[in-house]
Amino acid sequence: MANKIITKFINLGVLLLCLLVYPFRGGARKVAVNPRKIVILRWTPHMGDVVYTTPMFSAIKKKYPECKVYVVGRGRVEEVIRHNPDVDEFIEHCDNFWETVGNIRREKFDFGCVAKPGTSEGFAMLYLAGVKTISLFDILNEPKVKSVTYPFLLKLGVPIPFYNHQYIPPQFLKLLEPISIHNSDVKFKLYFSDEADKNIKNKLANNGINPENDFVVAIAPGGSTEDRWWPADRFAGLAKVLASEHKAKILLLGAGKDKKVIDKVIENMDGTPCINFLDQNLDEFKATVARCSLVIGNDSGPMVVADAFDVPQMIFVGPTDPKEYHTLPGPTYKILKGKEGIIKTITLDESVKKLEDLISRI
Repeated sequence: MANKIITKFINLGVLLLCLLVYPFRGGARKVAVNPRKIVILRWTPHMGDVVYTTPMFSAIKKKYPECKVYVVGRGRVEEVIRHNPDVDEFIEHCDNFWETVGNIRREKFDFGCVAKPGTSEGFAMLYLAGVKTISLFDILNEPKVKSVTYPFLLKLGVPIPFYNHQYIPPQFLKLLEPISIHNSDVKFKLYFSDEADKNIKNKLANNGINPENDFVVAIAPGGSTEDRWWPADRFAGLAKVLASEHKAKILLLGAGKDKKVIDKVIENMDGTPCINFLDQNLDEFKATVARCSLVIGNDSGPMVVADAFDVPQMIFVGPTDPKEYHTLPGPTYKILKGKEGIIKTITLDESVKKLEDLISRI
């Protein structure tokens, strides 16, 4: 409750600041012809959310090869986009609002996007930094943005329709339409260093694994919130089936609080061999996923990374809407949705059947 009150005061404050500046700078709706510098704001640190924006970078470079693309973010955002040839610079989102505004203002951007629905603070950051044209989402269906300030800010920028319960990546691309970019290529694009690739090959080789010949399966049993976690003992059950019946080499992926569930998976695997890759740096994490034959996990960042490298996967979904975050299921892309949004209702037997069908098609 306290956080909501603080957020309301912050939103009210940024609205007042924007209204005070408006008589001097006007709106952020000018037509940007042949933009030289573009900034994309996506500061939330969740890996999957950042991956969804990567088609925007390549779309810009395809239309405007000489344009400089900047990304503003915090936390692990920079690690996710690192080595991406379509991103020229990264600006750290500081805890100090005005410091971040100042860093953005120095670059004199022609165009900017707020790649997160419903954020008043995000728009204000670009507006007060003098970005000439700013696109932002106007959410047209439920759930609506509850902020009373956001509708006013929409009038200052270029509103782009956004619909909940629809696949998100194509909607991000629509943020670029004000600069005449109409691109439907939603392929995620992630990159890792040669050094990371070499390190992962060596680590796998030291454990007797050759990704060129072995069936390498990564299991990611964690995620951002525990209500999205399929039970650890069932992940362990899948791992045992994979190892005993398919001679799979098992990797366990995760970071931070995922240690809790990874430890439980190992405890229930009854000695089945595995490699625990908890808390890899993101460079090596991306290289690891790219070397896998299959990735299994909850509705979380690792699955989106697997999308980027065209790795077959099986995803367990609980309270979220799979239509928003995942492509349609296919022969080597299985989504198991819990009844009434409860992930624990997905049984081990059900998942084994799906797994066997998936493996037969790889």
